[in-house]
Amino acid sequence: MNDLTENIRHICQNCGADLNGNYCVNCGQSGKAAFDKSVFAIIAHFFEELFTWDSRFFQSIKYLFLKPGFLTHEYISGRHKRYISPLKMFLFSSFILFFIMIKSDPDQYKSLVTEGGEDNFMKELILDEESNSSKSHDLFIEEFNNKFNDNITLYIFFIMLVFSVLLKIVYLPKKYFYSEHVVFTLHFFTFTLWCYLMGFICQGLGEVFVFFWWYFVPGFYLLIAVRKVYHKTLWKAIIVSMFLTFSYWLLVTGWIFGTIFLSAVRAS
Repeated sequence: MNDLTENIRHICQNCGADLNGNYCVNCGQSGKAAFDKSVFAIIAHFFEELFTWDSRFFQSIKYLFLKPGFLTHEYISGRHKRYISPLKMFLFSSFILFFIMIKSDPDQYKSLVTEGGEDNFMKELILDEESNSSKSHDLFIEEFNNKFNDNITLYIFFIMLVFSVLLKIVYLPKKYFYSEHVVFTLHFFTFTLWCYLMGFICQGLGEVFVFFWWYFVPGFYLLIAVRKVYHKTLWKAIIVSMFLTFSYWLLVTGWIFGTIFLSAVRAS
């Protein structure tokens, strides 16, 4: 542990008050919380807040939208009690948003096949799997919709894992803790979930609006967040964010197509 860390251990990193024990008497944050950089610390913080609810959620969401990278910078700087934990924010947002989208359009087969265009790659893939299935048409549709709606939230964790590993590789020379990249990933994908909802709402206006919310807005957000969190100069932030944005585009496209493909395979 370096000298700087030793010198600030007696100060609460959340509110700045002096520490006279294991917990801050002013805000209640653990004195060790700011210095525990393991992924398990993020999970522990989540369980500490699992059954609590307060106005910090709305404050955190406000900063998530208006100040890209701010919440991540605050969290890895040790200020935990001021905001909702990144894992809780992501899980709560994903539950609410996917619930809205799935309940609003539960029949994904109809959207992709019945209402899909003639030159639709995913439509042909689903129909090929259905033709190879021994199940009836109605049963296949039911199974496909169930698999899609059940697994789309699960598969997103895989692309988040890949994204956090990419961050670790990009910033390997800087010796950031992996947990800090996990926090950045959770905040970034929480924002993208709200972008997916906006794209879902605007899909009736045309595919360009879906592309705008699902691809362009997260890419621009990523540029600002990278510069804020990783303290890069603008030109370095642009280079890194271009790579990460392209990687995000590939991952989210793979997530969507992969969910459709696996749902069709598992339904057959």
